[in-house]
Amino acid sequence: MARKRALPKNEIDVELRYANWLSQTILMLQPKNLGLVAGRGAAKTTDIFSQRLQDISYDMPGCYIAISSDTFMNARKNVVPSLIEGWKRNDWQEDYHFVINRKPPSHFDKPYKAPIEWKDSMTIHNGTHYKIISQDRPSGGAGDSYQHVGGDEVKFQSEKKINKLTPAVRGGEIKYRNSPYYGGRTFMTDMPNTNHGEHDWILRMEKNMNVEQITLMLHCAFTINQIKIELYHAENSKDAKKYENTKNKLDRWIERFRLLRKNSTFFYIASSLVNADFLGFDYFKEQLETMIFSEVASSIFSITPKLEKGKQFYPTLSQKNFYKDGFNYSRVDQIAWEEEIEELSLDLKYINHEQAIEGGLDTGNMCSLVTGQDQGKANRILKEFYTIPGTTQQWIPELGEKFVEFYKYHREKHLLLYPDRSTHQYKKVGEDHASKFKKAVEYDKKGNSTGWTVTIMNEGQETISQQAEFELAFIMLEGSHPELPEILLDQHNCKCLKSSMEGAEKILRVTPNGDKSIHKNKSSEKLPEEHLPMRSTNFSDAFKYYICRPHYFEKIAGYRIQFTGLPGVR
Repeated sequence: MARKRALPKNEIDVELRYANWLSQTILMLQPKNLGLVAGRGAAKTTDIFSQRLQDISYDMPGCYIAISSDTFMNARKNVVPSLIEGWKRNDWQEDYHFVINRKPPSHFDKPYKAPIEWKDSMTIHNGTHYKIISQDRPSGGAGDSYQHVGGDEVKFQSEKKINKLTPAVRGGEIKYRNSPYYGGRTFMTDMPNTNHGEHDWILRMEKNMNVEQITLMLHCAFTINQIKIELYHAENSKDAKKYENTKNKLDRWIERFRLLRKNSTFFYIASSLVNADFLGFDYFKEQLETMIFSEVASSIFSITPKLEKGKQFYPTLSQKNFYKDGFNYSRVDQIAWEEEIEELSLDLKYINHEQAIEGGLDTGNMCSLVTGQDQGKANRILKEFYTIPGTTQQWIPELGEKFVEFYKYHREKHLLLYPDRSTHQYKKVGEDHASKFKKAVEYDKKGNSTGWTVTIMNEGQETISQQAEFELAFIMLEGSHPELPEILLDQHNCKCLKSSMEGAEKILRVTPNGDKSIHKNKSSEKLPEEHLPMRSTNFSDAFKYYICRPHYFEKIAGYRIQFTGLPGVR
């Protein structure tokens, strides 16, 4: 048997590129459907997703591809920029290979059908048309048909809304039916944490994978790769007959491969170790040393996290407490795609600009602020802010500045503040955190008035126990008390708060005489600084001060939850 020959790496017509083994495998398989769950740093978007979209556009030039995102804001600020970064790494240049949100130049090929408009889209030089569709603006994709659908970070995307795109995956059958990508889906994310309300429907894609088919596809792909090497050497040998025979052999194998890829699904769960050569040993060492193991298991090693309902500090927190349509895009739609977006309260759908803003403030190893409005039947938590003392020397003034900048066009400039009771310490000498934050909101860095007035609402309030917080939150999140407002959180503008509350663990402590009381497990507050916003209980404490108001407690006076055999007793 002839010895296999490799490509000469130093030839001028040979280009070397780095890709981890998982990325190489996916690019070789080219399956119709791809479901990928991979840990942080695995290069899902900038490498795997972006290159796969390039491949699809070359295989079905002029087709329509839907790119789904949880929110339009996330698509603009994160998804599209990451895709473009990946394309540029692979030699695509803006205005030459692709354009964003505008009609393409005349030298571009046309899509297989003329778009109704070029808004919220990207178009490739060969005519392939990418439409950005967000789950909070589903009408953006109405009326179109698509030959392929893709989505990144789908753990934040509802399966029900994704499925609404299914009827739109149609059209162009005569033109594209020979492509294995036709009618396919490409979804990827890191491991979903259902304890944080994330969607795990992508895991069900595994049952659609035919392992035997995927194995044959991989063998076929390796064979084609070797034949391409043979073709390279045959061309350089100037042997016309050998070149022609090798070319014919390659064509036969490519056709076999095309047929084999039809209706294929590749699903894979990978840890961040797939990109270990790039990330380096120190990256994993640092994660293990600074994160609690449950977080390492989920976000790095892609192990499904578990937290029993009975161990949750907010057991009545559910999807009914979150709303997903909190953005008003009328202002954002006027901003060019190449311009940076400044998020403002003007972009909130459910805010009352004529009503005061209310806020809950927790300070310590992280400063957390949740802001909202009691709007009668519902108390809406509209926006979160945070600063971390270890990353700035002016964490309280900076937090105030963030608040003022976001709400600078709010008309009723009055903040009703419910801070951590301990922030009132040293008030007599002007060093308490509550007074510092009040000053940071009312005056800018130069001492000029911002126009805001801050009223501290809970001075003199007695200490709020974790038991009392648990009982009030239990009732308000459940929505069972007719005299208390329902709690509604903007899940996109309050991602850290959502994650903090969903991951907060309950523990029961029993005194020697048998009395039981509920407490919140605060060990996550010892996490490294970069993990505090999403993974610690800090934000849940800001929520505590936001809802634990004297007049709310009056409504549940005498109410106490009884415990019998609940887990988590210490």
